[in-house]
Amino acid sequence: MRAQPIVGEKTLKETVRVWLMVLWFTSAPLVGTSPPSQEQGRDGREGQSSRAAEWTARRHQKSRHLVSPKTSGFEKALLFLEGGGVEQLLTVRYKDLYPKFGQISTGSGTALGLRYFKSGIGGSPLILETSAAFSFSSYRQADLHFGLFGKIAPHFFLGPAVFGAPFQFGDNQPEQVKSFLYAQLQYRYFPRETFYGLGQDSSLENRTDFLLEEGLYSIVAGRQFNRWLGAGARVGYVTANIGRGTDEAFPNIQDLFDDVSAPGLERQPDFLRFDSALYLDFRNTPGNPHQGGVIGIAYSRIDDRGGDDFEFNRLSLDARAYLPLGSRQRILAMRLYGAWDDARGDGRVPFYMQRTLGGKETLRGFREFRFRDSNQFYFSVEYRWEAAPAFETALFYDTGKVFSESDEFEFNHLHKSIGIGFRFKRSQRLLFRLDIAQSTEGTRIHFQFGPSF
Repeated sequence: MRAQPIVGEKTLKETVRVWLMVLWFTSAPLVGTSPPSQEQGRDGREGQSSRAAEWTARRHQKSRHLVSPKTSGFEKALLFLEGGGVEQLLTVRYKDLYPKFGQISTGSGTALGLRYFKSGIGGSPLILETSAAFSFSSYRQADLHFGLFGKIAPHFFLGPAVFGAPFQFGDNQPEQVKSFLYAQLQYRYFPRETFYGLGQDSSLENRTDFLLEEGLYSIVAGRQFNRWLGAGARVGYVTANIGRGTDEAFPNIQDLFDDVSAPGLERQPDFLRFDSALYLDFRNTPGNPHQGGVIGIAYSRIDDRGGDDFEFNRLSLDARAYLPLGSRQRILAMRLYGAWDDARGDGRVPFYMQRTLGGKETLRGFREFRFRDSNQFYFSVEYRWEAAPAFETALFYDTGKVFSESDEFEFNHLHKSIGIGFRFKRSQRLLFRLDIAQSTEGTRIHFQFGPSF
């Protein structure tokens, strides 16, 4: 007897058609066509080949008209910062003239000005740098530096915020070995300085304003021994004048205070001043640190040239640390600052020379110059998250106090503020920041070029 086939010819054809249907359904999302029907018969393969060729041609045509994904305005701004766009604007110049803008001092408002820089005077290594700026609040300042220094005359001493070092060469990465010796002339006209009274308990209701006019004539010398160690000294002659302020919204200082409650209000002598500073810098990137630290110690001696009423010594300490929290993008930044003035005998410290707390640099939840006295202590901590190379957010906490006598130093009755900050920067430096801070005296918003610390 003849054996029957296990699978008939008709059954085999049906099986092939089923598998073709399955394969077509699985590939349909990729090619975008419908599956073949059973009526296609033997011409199915030829139809598939023609359709494949057709869709291949369509893909090639589409690839010639690709549309780039849209970029948001915020992303464009970050790319502009990362590409150095702001620095290109800041370094615009005409011959030896450079534009200058920012803030002259805390509370001065935005200022505009010009800077002139000329190196190789007469074929020598001497440099001449002059600048002048004028703010919309009528603040004025003019500087002249002449001598041996880098691209920018070093800013002597640790200022309360931007660690200008005792000096700063104007480069993101200072040169390994650098000495400087130069003469400095400076004139400042600050017509709306704020005074609330002395001490930790000064009142907002006693806000007054005054005019501070000051001249400085000094010789500055120093050396950056290596990447992390520098030292400097300055000898200078200071003239000062206190007048009536120009802010009509508040009374003048002379209306509410006298020479006892505001030492130096009645008489402003000339001063001979000596400053020295030592600077240790272990930050990985000074302009945008993610780890390491920096410590600055300064000693100053101020002598009253018209008597002995205002003679005192000042010791200042500024220490900062930057600790990565598991990655480079998350940093715990801390700062400790203290200044102690020691008047000789019955001497006093002029109120306009005293250190202050409050404003965009210290105790950001309070107004500028909110607290002032002969001594001060300040601590700040920030949690910084670098969301993008050009953008950083920060949560911060500030605390501190002022006091008249050194034996009053203690960690109670401190003023406090908390807040959030937004910073825009490049890999080597922070360009500008916006801080929003809250304290017992309300909310303060600060826009500032440069870092908080």
